[in-house]
Amino acid sequence: MSQPLPVIIVGAGPAGIGCAALLSECEVPAIVLERGRIGESFHRWPEETRFISPSFTGNFFGAVDLNAITPYSSPAFGFQTEHPSGAQYALYLQDIVEHYALDIQSEVDVQSIDVGDNGMITLTTSKDTFRCYHLIWAGGEFQHPKHIAHTVRLASSYGEFPVGNHVIIGGSESGIEAAYHLVKNGSHVTIIDPTSPWKERLTDSSYGLSPYTFDRVRFLLSSGKADFVSEMATTITADHVITDTQTFQLEHPAIDATGFDMSQGLAKTLFDFEDGYPRLTEHDESTKYDNVFLVGPNVKHDNALFCFIYKYRQRFAVIAREILSRIGEESDAIESYANQGFLLDDLSCCDQECTC
Repeated sequence: MSQPLPVIIVGAGPAGIGCAALLSECEVPAIVLERGRIGESFHRWPEETRFISPSFTGNFFGAVDLNAITPYSSPAFGFQTEHPSGAQYALYLQDIVEHYALDIQSEVDVQSIDVGDNGMITLTTSKDTFRCYHLIWAGGEFQHPKHIAHTVRLASSYGEFPVGNHVIIGGSESGIEAAYHLVKNGSHVTIIDPTSPWKERLTDSSYGLSPYTFDRVRFLLSSGKADFVSEMATTITADHVITDTQTFQLEHPAIDATGFDMSQGLAKTLFDFEDGYPRLTEHDESTKYDNVFLVGPNVKHDNALFCFIYKYRQRFAVIAREILSRIGEESDAIESYANQGFLLDDLSCCDQECTC
């Protein structure tokens, strides 16, 4: 059993590595435990998938790349592309790890977590037992897709789907992406979603489609090969999908694009959940256990949902600042992050809508 550490981070994606980089600048020892590889979820993206939030090199003028996890880095500069692929972003994360000399322990599967009454947190893993005083959960959600019987999900490429007629359950970002690539490959698609996100224009892309995806909606509408159905899929079998008013005979299994559920994993033991999201304090700490924090796309406070990198990176310093306070330390890195737009703790600004 290893000696207790000030901080252990679970998950070596952008949230976990971003937090580890800041803690490194604050001179707070931390290790990152990762079940797979650095950026594992991005390695598993379909080869056609690209970031919907644009990367742009503007750090020189104080405009940090939207997909950067540190103030002075930029995927756009590294790859000279506006919408990086998953493979490219995984390389970017590797670059951050090497730059900060972060302690990433890969292929370590965290099997159980015990938060003791004495304040010690014990993690039992596939390789060793680790102990710490502060735990940051950065496990994400990609490895926990929702499941609908008789449906299929995408694997490594949209080219794996045969050309033909396809029914997609879910019309948000992933559903529209699937439809876009299937139509480009020669298929006809029917997208079913009772919330009709393709009809909504919202300032916050966390609750609606991004401009990047609306470009794809326009392509689908002009293609003549896409039907949008604003109804609930009430019955799904291997042969058909039934909505409130229609029945669709299936040529191929329906495609599930209904998102993910992080509560399927170990996170359910660390947090209380409300409407599908973990309940958190103002410091992004679990309301269930002290010194257990959350970073990543499932951080939510009232209507402020931090599900994009450019959003949840603004909470790294909130957690780091709180941990520093509890161990009686300070760091100029927190102020530096705040000056670069990497610290958002006044959430009153998150309800502002664009006026035009």
